[in-house]
Amino acid sequence: MDLDSTLKRKPQQSKAKKWLAVAAIGVSALGALMVYQWTTPTVVAASQLQIATVEQADFVVKIRGFGRLKPKYQRYLTNTDTAMVEAIHVYPGTIVKKDTVILSLVNPQQAQRLSVARLELARQKASVNEQKINQQSELLERQANLAILKSELQSAELRVDAESKLIEQGIVSSLDYKRSMLNVAQLTERVSIEQQRLAQLKAMHLQRSKIQQELLSQFELNYQVEQRAFDQLQITAGIDGMLQELNVELGQNLVPGTRLAVVGSNKALKAELSVKQADAEKVALNMAAKVNTFSQADHNEVDAKVTRIDPIVTDGRVIIELDLQGTLPANARPDLSIEGYVVSNIIPDALTINVPQKAQAHSEATLFKLNPNTQLATPTNIEFGTLSDNQIQLLSGATVGEQLIISDLSKWQHLATIKIEQDSL
Repeated sequence: MDLDSTLKRKPQQSKAKKWLAVAAIGVSALGALMVYQWTTPTVVAASQLQIATVEQADFVVKIRGFGRLKPKYQRYLTNTDTAMVEAIHVYPGTIVKKDTVILSLVNPQQAQRLSVARLELARQKASVNEQKINQQSELLERQANLAILKSELQSAELRVDAESKLIEQGIVSSLDYKRSMLNVAQLTERVSIEQQRLAQLKAMHLQRSKIQQELLSQFELNYQVEQRAFDQLQITAGIDGMLQELNVELGQNLVPGTRLAVVGSNKALKAELSVKQADAEKVALNMAAKVNTFSQADHNEVDAKVTRIDPIVTDGRVIIELDLQGTLPANARPDLSIEGYVVSNIIPDALTINVPQKAQAHSEATLFKLNPNTQLATPTNIEFGTLSDNQIQLLSGATVGEQLIISDLSKWQHLATIKIEQDSL
């Protein structure tokens, strides 16, 4: 190896060592800076943070939803025959009684059928009355014949009795006496036969009367059916409440079974809440609930109970039906928009705080725990449980009375501590 090569190589090696030294110094400085930043608290103004205190109490788990008040009882009004809307007496939103006439319909054929049924019933009643008169006449005639025969029999018996005393004296011959006794026997037989005929006549009259009465009942029933159909042309509410829908117009021709209107109770109400499908799985029948009607008065919440859970899921939500209990607010009415919640569980003596930003139920997160004496906050691992409204359950990581920063401080979680600076007045 010559001297020139050696001399040329030494400056290059010195330059490399120089760059290595510079890099080592830079890394050391950067490490020192990071250590300084990690150990030196970052100052954050308290006004920029949300700080929550851990509390312990019975934790009410609520399933919230929104919906409307609905009538507990509804009646759909329809027509039973072809007709035309002749008059509209009541419009939706009107408070009605069960006998309030809402619509008047007209059907000329029905009026004609009613007249025919009324005439047939009148004829049948006249026929029944005529039959009663004829039967009474026949009965009186038969009773008169029987009375005459009984009178003749009594007269014959008196003659026999008198002749029985005179025959011994020879005043009455034996032949006349026997003739008188024969006459009594014949009259007795005739009276017996006439009595049987009278009894048969009464039985026959009774049977005919039953037949006529059955025919009369059929005519009466037919008339009642036609009268009811005619009366149903006057559409009444049927229940006390409010007219909710009116589905026809003046002069409209109707086919049988047309949906005319809907009447719902305005005092007896129920609530329908729409809740998320995931939350609906936590709801069971007979669970307690509350409904808020947003009344201006103090009394705007109503106690309720779950009575039905709709099995159909629509747009990821399920309808929960609640039975309202107690006195309703003054603003309660059908189709009123409401909010409410179902109490799905009560966790006794639970640790809770206001829900931190980005926190989720049954998860873990790092929150800064504040020391009120030093105003220093250090990152702490927190395990969350059930979430309800703006409260979430704490399973571990904090105790009663401790303060946690619930603002999103994820960008500072790498720090060992931050300092909370109170705002000056």
